[in-house]
Amino acid sequence: MLLRWTRHLGIVLAVLATVSLFLMMLQTVIDVLASNLAGRPIPGNLEIISVYHMVLVVFLPLAFVELKHEPISVDLVYQMLPESLQRWVLVAGYLVTATFFGFLLWQTGADALRSLEMNEMMMGAVFLTIWPAKLALPTGFAAALLVVVANAWQAVTDPDFNPSPDAPDDVET
Repeated sequence: MLLRWTRHLGIVLAVLATVSLFLMMLQTVIDVLASNLAGRPIPGNLEIISVYHMVLVVFLPLAFVELKHEPISVDLVYQMLPESLQRWVLVAGYLVTATFFGFLLWQTGADALRSLEMNEMMMGAVFLTIWPAKLALPTGFAAALLVVVANAWQAVTDPDFNPSPDAPDDVET
């Protein structure tokens, strides 16, 4: 159940990141057209893109990357280990990763709450409230943490668990 729930969460967050990426592209195109055709660029375009869109695009899909078993990894030594030891090294790696995401969740969550409490704003071409964007970090880290814990549990309990990324022709549609 945890795996199914984390899969849905990872997909929802990846979709939100994709929507944000699309909106960022659309906003950039509109800004370029407005600037070149009407001489009136979108006020604060750069700030909006960098504070909101880029943060969502980078941090929300972390869980999806973990779901697909596609984080950057170096497995030269891992491949040389016997299969029985590979499983325990994999679980240990998941636990280290979970600890890392846990620390990131704790710190970014505290920062986001402080930002919310003081209604933190950024001054640029326009004033932007930045606490909503700061909430994306702990959201992404929390979702990634859940997926890593689910993967660790599955690695311990499921003898057929395969942490390899899907081949490009095996991708679900």
